[in-house]
Amino acid sequence: MNNPYSYNNRQILFFLSLFFFTGSFLFLKPNLLKSQDISFEVEAGGLWFSQNDVRIPNNGGTDFDMLELIGRDAIPYYRLRLNLTYGERHTIRALFAPISKIGTGVFNDDIFFEETTFEGDVPVDGIYRFNTYRFTYRYTFYNRNNWTFGAGAAGLIRDAKVELTQPDRSDSNSDLGFVPLIHIYAERYFGSAVSLALDGETLASPQGRATDASLTLNFHLSDNWSLDAGYRVLEGGADVDKVYNFAWINFARIGAKIHFR
Repeated sequence: MNNPYSYNNRQILFFLSLFFFTGSFLFLKPNLLKSQDISFEVEAGGLWFSQNDVRIPNNGGTDFDMLELIGRDAIPYYRLRLNLTYGERHTIRALFAPISKIGTGVFNDDIFFEETTFEGDVPVDGIYRFNTYRFTYRYTFYNRNNWTFGAGAAGLIRDAKVELTQPDRSDSNSDLGFVPLIHIYAERYFGSAVSLALDGETLASPQGRATDASLTLNFHLSDNWSLDAGYRVLEGGADVDKVYNFAWINFARIGAKIHFR
C-alpha cells in the first residue's frame, strides 16, 4: 500500500511559498517584529471519523462506507499555523492541516468505484486523504469588556484522495480544488490568564459544504506563550457530477502558541 503520510510536491510548494512570503515581508518591514504580533501555533492530538460516505462517480458509482476500510479508531494528527496581527484589528493566518488514514476491510457486495469493479468478500486496502492549505483574513471589530469578536474570509485549497486496492486491481480519485469560506471568531476572557475561544470557518452551497470549527480553553502563561485544549470538528463534502463524498471528523486537541512581539 502507498504511504499517505509522505510529503508530495504540493505540500513542499506550500511550505516554500509560506517561508518565502514571510521572509520577504519581514525583509521589507524590518521593524515588524518590534511593532506587531507574529505567532506560530502547533496543534496535535487524536482524530476519529464518525462518517465517510463515498460514491464515485456520483452517477453510476456504488455507495459505500469508507469507514469499513479505514475504521473508526483514533489516529494522531497535527496542524501548523502562522499568524500575523497588524494594528490589533487585522489578522492574517496561514494553515497547513494534513489528514491521512489507511486500512483494510471487506465489502459484502461488489463495488463500482471510479472505473473499476472491486469484488465483494475480497480484502480491500483503502486510503483516505484530505490535506488542506488555508489562508484567512480576520477583522476584529470588538475587543473590550473581556470579549473579542472578529469575522472575515478564508481561502481553502483541498488536496483530497480516495484509493481502493485489491491484489489484482487498483483505482483512485484525486481532487485539488479551491473553496471560499466565511470566518468567525469569539473569545471570552476570565481574568487575564484563562479564556474560552470559538474559532470557525464554514460555507454551504448546492454543490457541497465545509465546516472547520474548534472550541478551546486557553491558558495564557506569559506574553509570549499560551497553551490550549479542546474539541475540533471538520464536516462537509461534495455532491457534484463526478464525486459524492461527505465526512465527519472529530478532533481531541491540545495546542501551543508562541508569540514574537
